[in-house]
Amino acid sequence: VQQTEEMQPRVPVQQTEEMQPRVSVQQTEEMQPRVPVQQTEEMQPRVPVQQTEEIQQRVSVQQMEEMQQRVSIQQTEKEMWTIPIQKTEEENEAFSTLMFNEAELQEVPSMNVEQETQEIQPLMKAEENNPTFKSEEKFIQEISETVDEIAVGVEKDFQIDRKPLSQNSPSNEGDLGFEEGAAMIEADEASDTAEKPNRSHIPFNVLMLKQDRQKLEKKFKKETSVKIEPESVLPINQENDMDMESLQSYMFPSFQLLIPPVEKSLDHDWIQEQSTILNETLLNFNVRARVVNVSQGPSVTRFEIQPEPGVKVNKITNLSDDIKLSLAARDIRIEAPIPGKHTIGIEIPNVSSRPVMISEIISSEVFKESDSPLTAAMGLDISGNPIITDLRKMPHGLIAGATGSGKSVCINSILVSLLYKAKPSELKLLLIDPKMVELAPYNHIPHLVSPVITDVKAATAALKWAVEEMERRYELFAHTGVRDIKKYNDVAEQNRQFNQKLPYIVIVIDELADLMMMSPADVEEAICRIAQKARACGIHLIIATQRPSVDVITGLIKANVPTRIAFSVSSQVDSRTIIDVSGAEKLLGRGDMLFLENGSSKPARIQGTFVTDDEIDRIVAHVRNEEKPNYLFEQDELLKKAQIEDEEDEIFFEACEFVIEQGGASTSLLQRNFRIGYNRAARLIEMMEQQGIISEAKGSKPRDVLISRDDLEVAYGNQMK
Repeated sequence: VQQTEEMQPRVPVQQTEEMQPRVSVQQTEEMQPRVPVQQTEEMQPRVPVQQTEEIQQRVSVQQMEEMQQRVSIQQTEKEMWTIPIQKTEEENEAFSTLMFNEAELQEVPSMNVEQETQEIQPLMKAEENNPTFKSEEKFIQEISETVDEIAVGVEKDFQIDRKPLSQNSPSNEGDLGFEEGAAMIEADEASDTAEKPNRSHIPFNVLMLKQDRQKLEKKFKKETSVKIEPESVLPINQENDMDMESLQSYMFPSFQLLIPPVEKSLDHDWIQEQSTILNETLLNFNVRARVVNVSQGPSVTRFEIQPEPGVKVNKITNLSDDIKLSLAARDIRIEAPIPGKHTIGIEIPNVSSRPVMISEIISSEVFKESDSPLTAAMGLDISGNPIITDLRKMPHGLIAGATGSGKSVCINSILVSLLYKAKPSELKLLLIDPKMVELAPYNHIPHLVSPVITDVKAATAALKWAVEEMERRYELFAHTGVRDIKKYNDVAEQNRQFNQKLPYIVIVIDELADLMMMSPADVEEAICRIAQKARACGIHLIIATQRPSVDVITGLIKANVPTRIAFSVSSQVDSRTIIDVSGAEKLLGRGDMLFLENGSSKPARIQGTFVTDDEIDRIVAHVRNEEKPNYLFEQDELLKKAQIEDEEDEIFFEACEFVIEQGGASTSLLQRNFRIGYNRAARLIEMMEQQGIISEAKGSKPRDVLISRDDLEVAYGNQMK
């Protein structure tokens, strides 16, 4: 150990300078911070040549003889520290242990430590009396400690280099990764060819044999350098990372796929005429009020009337029929007062309405500046301003109206808006269409979790899946320590775990009445659970129905679905069922809606957007070309699951054992014994008959039992357990 400590600080300066470029980039980066600059500068001028000669005398006689035979004086000055490429395993182990591993010095097979120590002790005592040694003893001790730290770092680095740097450059266990080191040295030399053109292509090694050099030459012909990726750019979580290029490769549909908006046109003569008639009508009924402002929308024009002080609002609202008669209008709607204003609004249909194309909303600045992936285009208000909504703030919506009023067009507008805003990795759609034709064009797009569901039983199973997914997400949030999906995705993005981000899920039900007719209890329970809890975990509901009756839109559903859209209905009762106020019965149809947003006290009148079938086909074709769908489940799987749930009954086998013991089976017997209803008892009897456990009905007599208890255990033993 003492030999090694004294050998290390006495390395010539020229050797130290030539060592550095032949170490790998990663080793150099780890070695540099361990040697202070000041110590390195002090080491160079203070190491005399005499110390180097004394170090050589302290090395064991056997090693010095071997080195003197192989090394000339000029080679020693140039390449003394070059890494040996190939030696015998014992020599490699002994040499590496001597140079870099002081702790394992006693395990070197070629050195007798006790004998060497006894031979060196007289020389050491004579050296201690040397005044030159005493004067520089303290300085050499400081340098020795510094070089010890360097040796430990180099030893650690060489142990790392024993592993292969890449799959294309494997290294044997005993050669300390020297082939890779040589390749890296050659790469460093190649970069300095302009300054040193006569430098050897293969690094010279004092212990390199001829066959080693030939082996390196063959290797350099195939591979000139080993590329090592810097640690600073390595991925943090390689197992959970998703390729960022794949996330950014999705291209949103172009605006050119949409039909351009229809130009606006104001009929000033008609507006002036209607204003004059309205003022005269109010004057005829002794109502002190006048028209102060007019706003013309796509299908309706609103005249703002400001009453004079002392005029009651009821005086104007009670004149709705008289005003309609005077204006010869199809229908009028009075909004008294207009929210945020001192005026009363009288809405009169335009002579000719213009359609609001969806391109007019999607190309607007309001829609473009929205950063939410769940931004939906709704339409234009009476003033002609674009109206959008965020499904995250909605968070669930109810759309109701008569046939042909615009429900399906509204759903298509929302879906097209989402395709323009959300990537498949950000949004998943669960579409339920019992009518089978309204949502069929959206099949095979990458945003779907399953093909469009058209079967009512499969739809019920899909809603149950959504409830299970909601519970799973809340368990993830509790485990991660976050409160909602936005915080969870932010944490996943900070850790670069992109494939752990949760997408939003939007469930669209085009006709709720069909589901409520088939299985009202299960559907209402699933919808209410999702509506109550699913907002924070990113699951949103959009429900559409033609029948806004109480048995379809129950009070529990209305309480948990705050955002509602009412299209034209036939009566005030239907309007109150949807939005809790009247007014929807006076709508014009063809996209004319009352939009009651979450947190709003009064509904706003909006002309809904219109999207054609050709536009939908072009947009869907573009989205299909971008990515392929990755369904989580198919409709057939949902049907099988629903059928299995219907067939299974938790008391079926218990009921079978009971009828075997009784020797007969009847519906009333099961009702009395298990305290169940008639429907469930009759279903159990039918299942037993289908399985061959009991006979067919015999009128009023109990059915015969066809199998014994042993036969039942043999046939259903595993399921009974």
